[in-house]
Amino acid sequence: MPDKDFYITLDEITRIFVYMRTDKSDVKRFVIKLELLINNKWVNIERYDTHHGHVHKDILTKSGKKKRSISYEFLHNKSGVDVAINDFTENYQICIRRYLNDWAKK
Repeated sequence: MPDKDFYITLDEITRIFVYMRTDKSDVKRFVIKLELLINNKWVNIERYDTHHGHVHKDILTKSGKKKRSISYEFLHNKSGVDVAINDFTENYQICIRRYLNDWAKK
């Protein structure tokens, strides 16, 4: 099963990391991370993955722990990749504000 990974640049301090394991056109598993450049280091602020056997989104705290998890059990993995990339592309500024507001509280 081939692995694919790549980045999608949203702006100079925000990018999406995409990792997929595929079998032909079938996505077996994936991780899609929204990353923010803070103090010259790329930090994961939210991610979609299939680690628990289904598509879900984790919203992370400054320490990297899960603040909240949202399950998308109805999504197939291939659709989950599209949903994740679209969500982060369209809403990354909201995700950044949510992360930074939580970060300021710590």
